[in-house]
Amino acid sequence: RPKVGRAISPVWWRNHIQRSCKTLGLGNRLNYTKSMMKHIIVDDKNKLLYCAIPKVASTTWRRIFLILSGRTDVNNPLSFKADDVHHKYREHVIYLSTFSKEEIQIRLKDYYKFVFVREPFERLLSAFRNKFVTQTNASKYFKANFGKQIIDTYRVTPPANHEGDGVTFTEFVEYIVDPTKEIPMNEHWEKYETLCNPCLVNYDFIGKLESIETDGQYVLDKLALGYKLSIPRRSDLKYATNQTQTFMKEYYGQLPRRLLVKLFRMYHGDFVLFNYTVPRDILDMMGIR
Repeated sequence: RPKVGRAISPVWWRNHIQRSCKTLGLGNRLNYTKSMMKHIIVDDKNKLLYCAIPKVASTTWRRIFLILSGRTDVNNPLSFKADDVHHKYREHVIYLSTFSKEEIQIRLKDYYKFVFVREPFERLLSAFRNKFVTQTNASKYFKANFGKQIIDTYRVTPPANHEGDGVTFTEFVEYIVDPTKEIPMNEHWEKYETLCNPCLVNYDFIGKLESIETDGQYVLDKLALGYKLSIPRRSDLKYATNQTQTFMKEYYGQLPRRLLVKLFRMYHGDFVLFNYTVPRDILDMMGIR
């Protein structure tokens, strides 16, 4: 793969996305609605657009956008508490969907647009563990609003009175792949192609969590912002790789093969668009050599 320094060439990405959109039969660049832009964060001062995908260092990038907005006197992204980023400073974050169609068009044409992605199965597991396994305020909300319905719908004999605790990974995946599901999808596990519309938005740069330090620094340097900020290492972002691999085997190993194949079909577009291959262990579980 062609590189720029150690980051993948934006020209390579643009050609790859264009080809992939054609192959997958996805969208054309003129046909978009305002609601498709609700995950794209705007920085008018630096002429930046960033599509925020949860569980892909999006809190780190939100912190960086807060610093760039000049509305705080902090200049180390890790000095912000994650909760503050999503609550206390929430109103400082501006989304592209809040602009008129004409204003959206101008920004899409003139601003520097970037997005960060992560191996899709790894992100899905990260979302499941964060929202259904851990005990946090956020997980309480997800258990009550998603867990309860998932257990009631996909467990053969759900307990009489429950608060949505104890959703299994298999039940979670049954819900995700169910074409007739009544429980809506959520941005934490929604497909990248739906959240960020790469076939409509001509991204200038696509970075990966797997190389966040170099890819993130590339974006900051490209915008001449490198001197102000530094990108935290992946190990500082709670995405330690060895532990992730252990969890991947443990959780995906619980899924029946038919479910795993359905899950892959569902996220197939994300693998193709963002140039990921399915992890070897999961291919083995699907019986693909």
